[in-house]
Amino acid sequence: MKKKEIILILTIIATLMFLSLISSVSAASSNLGNIDVESNSAIVVNNDNAPEFIKAPDNYAQSEKYSKTKGFEKTKNIINTKKGKNYKFITKYFLPVSWKNGGKNGKTEYWYNCQSIVIKGKYMYILTSAGYDSNKGFIIQYNTQILDKYLKGKKLTNLRILGYQMREGKNLTGEGKRLKKAIKTGPIFNTGHGQSLSYNHETKSLWMWRDDNYNSNIQKLIEINMKTFKPKKMYKFRVKYKNNLLKAFHNLAFDKNGNFYTDKTMKSKSNPNGASYIFIGKIINNKVQMKLLTIIKKRPGTYSQSISINFKNNRFYLVSDGVFYSMPLHKLVAGTLSKNDFYYTIFSTKREFEGLSFDSKGRAYLLVLRGTEILISNNI
Repeated sequence: MKKKEIILILTIIATLMFLSLISSVSAASSNLGNIDVESNSAIVVNNDNAPEFIKAPDNYAQSEKYSKTKGFEKTKNIINTKKGKNYKFITKYFLPVSWKNGGKNGKTEYWYNCQSIVIKGKYMYILTSAGYDSNKGFIIQYNTQILDKYLKGKKLTNLRILGYQMREGKNLTGEGKRLKKAIKTGPIFNTGHGQSLSYNHETKSLWMWRDDNYNSNIQKLIEINMKTFKPKKMYKFRVKYKNNLLKAFHNLAFDKNGNFYTDKTMKSKSNPNGASYIFIGKIINNKVQMKLLTIIKKRPGTYSQSISINFKNNRFYLVSDGVFYSMPLHKLVAGTLSKNDFYYTIFSTKREFEGLSFDSKGRAYLLVLRGTEILISNNI
């Protein structure tokens, strides 16, 4: 075989492999066109009894012993309530900071910039940024039954140690191998910011917004394959509210009937901190319907980091750094919310809140950074 023929064949093979890689993480796309938000029945809640707007710190805080231990923390952190409905969040898992599959020849993955969390049954799903590109990320599945078996007492730091051992290509001990079985990672794909990962009980799958362009008015709603953690299908559409096309949404939550919820911050001269606009929607037969439920005049803080639903107490949560607002879901949907329906909680911390999810018992799991960890609440 001639040299030119060999080069041609190798080029074709490389091209096919590249195309296969792209298709493996691409989702079938469906364009749903433009939709008008129904807003005639939306109510405005003047929650003037809310606490002061919480500004994000200039520099987020680290956990107390993160630097001192070089990341290998053994002592649980506690985040207490400063004002409002009382919670105490205590460290449940110190998550790995970095990882590498394939031993010393693998590629180092950075797992510290986690953006969202979902608790479903025995599994915990974390979406983390890929590190080298803010629009790329991947999903990590943790089996919490295995984690709870091997992360007790002083062994709480063992997930961080496992991440270090994987990154350095070290041989794992028996316990390390058993702990590694709790972890499954998906491929890197275009996630956008990635703070919207949510579980849809109707489709029994994960969903998220692909908000890879903050200035775009094209909404991209992605369904995730639960076995491969690859994008399965993407719905594209534009949302028009009062003759204006809304820019990309960033948060997402589903109720048990498959309705999705998202929020948008809108500022004005009279309200420079902005109000929270909460929408409900559903995709039916490749058509999307959306409705504005309510406008909450006072919102929690600088960044809208997450929205979530606790099915145990049937409350809807708005999350910002160091603060929660919650409200009854049924009143939110019915349009009967009043300012007295809200619970407000301000926390004694300057750490960055990234996500909130709830287990079947109604306990809250809080994702925070620096170092990345999951804390669990003492009540619902």
